[in-house]
Amino acid sequence: MFFVFLWILLLGLPLLVYLGLPLWSKPRPSPEMDAVETRMQTLYLERERSYSALVDLEEDYEIGKLSQADYQALRGQLLQETAAVLTQIETAGMASVEEEIERYKQEKGSRG
Repeated sequence: MFFVFLWILLLGLPLLVYLGLPLWSKPRPSPEMDAVETRMQTLYLERERSYSALVDLEEDYEIGKLSQADYQALRGQLLQETAAVLTQIETAGMASVEEEIERYKQEKGSRG
């Protein structure tokens, strides 16, 4: 009986600590995720929310929850917000491409 208890202590406790460590440790941000990628993900989420809001607005209008005037006003506002998000995505995408080109030039210059 003593040996069973000893095996549990020697093998079981370290195993529990090893398996439980990810549950107790804080999640660390991925080193590959930089500020540009985080911003792009945020913009993509905003774009999806805008599309979803437009679809919901269309459904509400079709079932009669909104009047024609309210629908047109809200739709115009949502379309402007969506266009602004899409413009930011395009701008951020171009900026990230330019940053990648500059980073490549610097790496190539430091090697050669």
